[in-house]
Amino acid sequence: MSDRLGLHGKPYIAYLGTLEPRKNVPALITGWAAAVDDMEDPPALVLAGGTMWSEEVDAAIASVPARLRLVRPGYLRFRDLPGYLGGALVVAFPSRGEGFGLPVLEAMACGAPVLTTHRTSLPEVGGDAVAYTEPDADSIKSGLRALLDDPARREALGKLEQARALEFTWAASAEAHMASYQRAAAHQAE
Repeated sequence: MSDRLGLHGKPYIAYLGTLEPRKNVPALITGWAAAVDDMEDPPALVLAGGTMWSEEVDAAIASVPARLRLVRPGYLRFRDLPGYLGGALVVAFPSRGEGFGLPVLEAMACGAPVLTTHRTSLPEVGGDAVAYTEPDADSIKSGLRALLDDPARREALGKLEQARALEFTWAASAEAHMASYQRAAAHQAE
């Protein structure tokens, strides 16, 4: 996957999602640039997914030092996602709000260490298996740098995440929905 992105084996931080305000991409770009700027061989930031016009994203990209590499491949094919996510040093998803957080679960299933926020449904998906940050650029910088500097923690998170991802099955979802419907029906009958 690295070759397809033009990185030719170079390490990278992955993001997967649209570039819309609630996804917090400008703070990710700024935090990543600050976290890796002093590194001898800094990992690239790859922003994969749908693009929307955003002055904030454009401004954040324009402020990235020239020696750092930021790649925007657009949409990736579904079959490329395991290689993309699983090949990342860290998958960063510092969203301010999600209905579910599928990119986090997909990264967990690939064994990629995830850095996300404590917002909305994301802690329900990640539980204790992912690393958390606040959504501001300084916190993202600190969270990313801590993971980049600790390969053992990244490996441990990847294993925890793969185990947790196995809990998210269609059968488990159906059971939870059925229990919810039964509670609602019982409450309605009262």
